[in-house]
Amino acid sequence: MPTQIELRPEIADQLAALARAKGVSVNDLLQQVLSDMGPPRDALAERSLEEFEQDMDALAEGLEHFLVDYQGTYSREDIYIDHD
Repeated sequence: MPTQIELRPEIADQLAALARAKGVSVNDLLQQVLSDMGPPRDALAERSLEEFEQDMDALAEGLEHFLVDYQGTYSREDIYIDHD
């Protein structure tokens, strides 16, 4: 079933120029781009440990300059040190 997508004219022109340069149709070009991206991921799907670790590494990237010098025990008393 065909689907119509609205694009800004400059984007449509860029897609058409790229498709011409590659000698394919815009449809074929977009199909190739989508297949290169791989299947869509289900945001709720369980991730492998390796994928989780990659995500955590990416999240932590650039945070090396933060000092971590917590000496507490993560007890209730430590968390609510300033009030009951």
